[in-house]
Amino acid sequence: MRKGKALIFALLFMLFLGGCESAELEQRSFPLAVGIDLQEATAGNDKEGKEHNLVVSFDFPDLAQISEKGKTTDTPMGMSLEGVDMYHVDKSYENNTNRILDYNHTKAIVLGKELLLDSRQLRSLLLAWEQQESAARNISLFVGSSSAAKILTLTEETEGSMGKYLEEMLESQKDFRKKKIATIGSLINQWHNQDELLLVPVLAEQGNRPAIIGYAAVSAFEYCGIFSVEEAMEAFLCQNLLESFLCEPDREEAAEISDIQAVLTVDEVEGVPVVTASIKAKGRMRTGQVSSVGQQYQVAQRMEQHITADLQETAKKMQEEYGIDITNSYVSLGGLNRGLYEKYQNHPKEYNQSVEHVFEVDFEILDW
Repeated sequence: MRKGKALIFALLFMLFLGGCESAELEQRSFPLAVGIDLQEATAGNDKEGKEHNLVVSFDFPDLAQISEKGKTTDTPMGMSLEGVDMYHVDKSYENNTNRILDYNHTKAIVLGKELLLDSRQLRSLLLAWEQQESAARNISLFVGSSSAAKILTLTEETEGSMGKYLEEMLESQKDFRKKKIATIGSLINQWHNQDELLLVPVLAEQGNRPAIIGYAAVSAFEYCGIFSVEEAMEAFLCQNLLESFLCEPDREEAAEISDIQAVLTVDEVEGVPVVTASIKAKGRMRTGQVSSVGQQYQVAQRMEQHITADLQETAKKMQEEYGIDITNSYVSLGGLNRGLYEKYQNHPKEYNQSVEHVFEVDFEILDW
């Protein structure tokens, strides 16, 4: 009898817990993508000028994707709310829907470009994100070329969820080593440490779908500008973050480079830091023909010269225009050159503006 009563009690207890969990799910909303823009507030000024609020857009799935028991007949697939910060936006959502926002299933965060320019609002946003219990740091990060809200509305051609579409877009990219993609955690680290270059994919509408048209550069927690896709790939190449790289010296000749190994060394020459990026790789021709060992050597030389010239040009342009070191060597300076690290410790801007670049490219053609 005692064993029977204990078993019945255990079953009832489990049913009770299951009921609580189901009820809790029905009281939550799970955005798959979040878009965050700045908008001028209707009233109020600060000492720097006009005050701005956050406008946060949400891309919700059908809750059946999260739980078979869930229902979302009363929850819109998309919604935008305004508030002075994320705390007030979350509270506004709770008050308008009687639901709690849960970011456990969020796949992507899209920031409006204006938000990157407002360091005060950006710091406030990142602080709020750190304090969210359900907010992960490995959520993929994007920038909207016009607005984040517009990107989240491009669902007609993406089969519903924008968050799922953006996740699949990144998963389909084969160029990056270990899926090295900017995340909200990367930006939080940038805020705290301010010692590295962060390149964030920029999205724009193309054929009613979002497409990556460039990369927003954030250095020392300052928005610097937008790299073209080609310039960003060259920066990723220097940083040993690519699995493959397309080299096209001209229209009739192209090679896909793989087995990439990029190594940085930093020396001090006459008081100036000099970073040397030594890049070794192998490649196969995609257009053009190689029919002899001699021609193979000539093609490899042209490829090496082309990549070296492009890297030198991009490095000079980004340093002169934005004060950026495309090799991102400062983040590893402590291990590369202790003397220079002590000299430039807590001064990444000065280092990035003064460092000089040398590129050494060794390229081998595999098939001919």
